[in-house]
Amino acid sequence: MSTTHTTSAALGIPPRRLDMKFDAEHMDRYWYGQDPFLTLFWSSLSLLFPEGERFFVESVRHYRDQIQDPQLLQDIAGFIAQEAMHSREHEALNAMLDHQHLPAAKIDAQLHQMLTFIRKLASPRLCLAATCALEHYTALMGEQLLRDPRHQQMADPKMLPLWLWHALEETEHKTVAYDVYEQTGGGYALRVGTMALTTVIFFAFTAYTQVRMLQADGQLGKVRQNLRGLNYFLGPRGLFIGLTGKFFDYFKPGFHPRQHDTDALVLAWRERLFGEQGVLRDQVKMVKTRTVQAA
Repeated sequence: MSTTHTTSAALGIPPRRLDMKFDAEHMDRYWYGQDPFLTLFWSSLSLLFPEGERFFVESVRHYRDQIQDPQLLQDIAGFIAQEAMHSREHEALNAMLDHQHLPAAKIDAQLHQMLTFIRKLASPRLCLAATCALEHYTALMGEQLLRDPRHQQMADPKMLPLWLWHALEETEHKTVAYDVYEQTGGGYALRVGTMALTTVIFFAFTAYTQVRMLQADGQLGKVRQNLRGLNYFLGPRGLFIGLTGKFFDYFKPGFHPRQHDTDALVLAWRERLFGEQGVLRDQVKMVKTRTVQAA
């Protein structure tokens, strides 16, 4: 199935390197709302990114030689470069978590083992379908981070740039894995079935990671605090409950990520972060991507 790459073609997928430094001695330990549960949730997500995004890259790269569309080949190059930069920056944050005596390295090693097992067990098609599913999650969360001012108010200014930059780039490349899946013959049944399975695994491992982090930080027994944190995300007015409708769009037969229009959002945040007065203008380094030709 051929797909018109409206968002990526119009806006491009420019990879950027930030070289951020995270110093535990000069960073508030609880940098999100000064709340241990909420901060450890975002820290837990950070632990998933380096190995997870390497999995995404390998899943997309496996099918690159089957792509004939020059625009999608260009998008794949941008996607791979962006994801590599995300892994690099989150590894720096995760090193700070280890310095804080949190089990970052141990959890990263466990995730590596799990994903290695999945690669051996699952077909390349299933791995790509899982990548599409998880890219849907990161696209929704990235869009919310950019749209919802609560995130920008709750996060420490020294930590916020990492998440805004990551959210912007997840929004920029949100169609790539899906387009590769479609153009290489991926079908509806496998796509939605894999989303269901991936959701179970993702939430189970995220919950496990959160419990490990809370336990290591001495916060696991603070029931009221943790219930308040869960309510912040999953309560009736919780941040993630607001994503439910867009999440279930994925199960529609004719769904495509570009149906969630974020072009104006991307342009606005590019200007805020990297424009002439952008807060990260002096920090960002553009990364050259290799031109990819169809086989």
